[in-house]
Amino acid sequence: MKTIESHPGIPLINHLKEVAKNCLGIANANTTNFGFDKKVKADLLFICGFYHDLGKATSYFQYYLHNPDKPHNSLKNHALPSAVFVLYVAKQYLKESGLTKDQQFLLSVICFIVVRRHHGNLGDFKNEMDINHFKEDLEKQYNSIDKDVIQKIIQVGNEILETPINWDNFVNWFENNGFSKETRFEFIEFYTLNFQKKWEIPKKSEAYYLFLWMFGALLFSDKSDVILAGKFPEIQKLDLNYLTAFRKDKGFNKPSTTINNLKNDAYFSVIASLENKFEASNHFYSITLPTGLGKTLTSLGAALKLKELAKLKEGKIIIAIPFTSIIDQNYEVYREVFNDPDNSLLLKHHHLAEPKYKETEDAVRDSEESQFLIETWQSSVVVTTFVQLLECLITNNKTKLLKFSALSNSVIILDEVQQIPHPLWEVIRQAFFSIAEHLNCYIILMSATQPLIFKPGEEITELVDDHQKYFSFFNRTRLVNKTKESISLDEFIEIVIGYCLDNPKKDVLIILNTKKTTLETYRNIYSSFNSEKNEVFYLTTLITPFERKKIIDKIKSQSNGKRQIIVSTQLVEAGVDISVNIVFRVLAPLDSIIQAAGRANRYDEKGEVSEVYLYKIEELEKVTGFIYGSDLIKKTENVLIGFETIEEKEYLQLIQNYFEQVKDLSVYSENNYLKSLLALNFEETGGFQLIEDTKTESIFISLNENARRVWRKFLEIKENDLLNIYEKKKEFTTIKSEFYDYVINISVPFQENNIGLPLEPNYGFYYIDLEDQPKPIYNSNPDFSPNKEGYVFENINVLIF
Repeated sequence: MKTIESHPGIPLINHLKEVAKNCLGIANANTTNFGFDKKVKADLLFICGFYHDLGKATSYFQYYLHNPDKPHNSLKNHALPSAVFVLYVAKQYLKESGLTKDQQFLLSVICFIVVRRHHGNLGDFKNEMDINHFKEDLEKQYNSIDKDVIQKIIQVGNEILETPINWDNFVNWFENNGFSKETRFEFIEFYTLNFQKKWEIPKKSEAYYLFLWMFGALLFSDKSDVILAGKFPEIQKLDLNYLTAFRKDKGFNKPSTTINNLKNDAYFSVIASLENKFEASNHFYSITLPTGLGKTLTSLGAALKLKELAKLKEGKIIIAIPFTSIIDQNYEVYREVFNDPDNSLLLKHHHLAEPKYKETEDAVRDSEESQFLIETWQSSVVVTTFVQLLECLITNNKTKLLKFSALSNSVIILDEVQQIPHPLWEVIRQAFFSIAEHLNCYIILMSATQPLIFKPGEEITELVDDHQKYFSFFNRTRLVNKTKESISLDEFIEIVIGYCLDNPKKDVLIILNTKKTTLETYRNIYSSFNSEKNEVFYLTTLITPFERKKIIDKIKSQSNGKRQIIVSTQLVEAGVDISVNIVFRVLAPLDSIIQAAGRANRYDEKGEVSEVYLYKIEELEKVTGFIYGSDLIKKTENVLIGFETIEEKEYLQLIQNYFEQVKDLSVYSENNYLKSLLALNFEETGGFQLIEDTKTESIFISLNENARRVWRKFLEIKENDLLNIYEKKKEFTTIKSEFYDYVINISVPFQENNIGLPLEPNYGFYYIDLEDQPKPIYNSNPDFSPNKEGYVFENINVLIF
């Protein structure tokens, strides 16, 4: 008898058994609660895994598998015939489950849809059951399958499920319109009459996340068999002892300064608070501490303690951070805590992270396995971006959902949580409620400026007892409110220059809201100060990441004793660990202003209070509303009314007043993604993005010999005709991080098709040779001395930010 194969040389039954085993492993290892028996949950995942590729048994698919270069038609497709059979098996199995009619229908349809779409993205629930135009093809496909061979495969499933399924009975059911007759009326009764009209929000959300969990579990189980073939890494166990030993080695338990004593106090206060306040049913906690009080290690300690208290032995710690620059910085701290571990204990995942999964110093998985293990978070501690985490909670995308089942039993830290845009608060709030309840996740929100996504004291527990005292202790900075009247940009520059001339020993940071005004301000200030006693720095994303890192390192080193004047966009407000004497900040949302204040007198080392001057610039009023949202600017102005100066100890109350007003904005925002989630409209939730796309074009700047080498390698990959598109993508991942160190992205001006450069892009990137520019486009000094303006092309637009 000819062997039916799933992949060249692999018997179909072997693949089905392995995928089913992986599905059962996920179902049994993770604590999930979707309102029905754990065995039913495991059996349904088994049905999906064991029968997900049954359609590969058709003669059409087998011919395609062994003759891929010959002409083929849609009859070779296997997902839909597999899905229809899965629905039939699920319905038979659920008849004896004791579940309600609605529950049985929903669960059988989930099984159908996750199998139907396991090579694509989830479609809207209301559209997925219509298969009438495929009926003729399906009958041909089923009749092409060898009955004896398929029944032997089914018999293996029957023995595990203890549900007698017969292939002939299934075919008869389908040919007699069993699928369409049963599902049509059941769909109307379930979805139209009950789900949409009678189900409460939590139950609707539960259905959405049950879809994502089962879909993600099947995707992971299928892909892991194909890519890893059972060679899973051994995920290391971890506990609080790692951090306890690290703190002891560093002498943190015996602080020698007042601020270190305060850090120590905050750390032990949080751990003790968790021990006193923890309840298994309480899934949400917050850590509210001012800048510079060691939130990175304190939150890690809280997560490790929470993992212990909640008995999450197999769970991960997932640390989500808004910016890749902070990820790279914090990752080094975690690496030191865990004593330079391999990736099964500590993993970094963002779009520019190194695509290598190291199990020991000498054992590195190949590129395909590495990519899969990294993107599915196969580690005890995962450090990742808000984008990676939040866009896997609200999506229909198969790639993003590969890691969804990895969330079960995890502790999730959201660092700098105020960076989540307020129009998304309500849908993200619902998402976290659901994964907390149904995937047994525990959430820690961490910030100096806590937004009101969850109700304090009711929905979330603060772990820093009397956290006001930590804010009251500091007197490092003072806001000076100059926004009662607008001034021109020229007047602002004149004020800054005057201050710098009058205070020649003070380091100054100037933060503006657009790249164009930042460049203009920099040019004026640079021309006003000699280089013998002053260093003037310019920081925007119009400078390559490679140069920005060099500049920031130079600022932090302060090696030559010169006074520093830094002119920057808001990129300096997060993840840039610098400390100046004075800040000048153009009006922005209050949380951004407080972040800017955190760049002054950061360690209370300046010997006096540092002023943070806040100005409103006439030329920037309209564009500031465009960048941040005019509502947030108005709320900021509202809370600042009546204040001329504000001491640091008053910041907490100020930010609480601000977020109370922002909370109202979030509640009344049009929550289309939340509506789509609650209607099971997966295609619409698939459009969810944490950061809205803007139309940009990319420029590769050939800064140095390494940049030229990386560019040549990029061209070699693109022009290698022996590689297909997927192989080229895989090759590019090996240089991706280095490549993007030399790339800047320029916004296309409004109503324009491109950025107007006098040259053509090459494989999607303009290439700039610093020595051969048709017009002045980019300037940079090889020694990274001042006067590096980066992108200076004439079409730079005021709306670029």
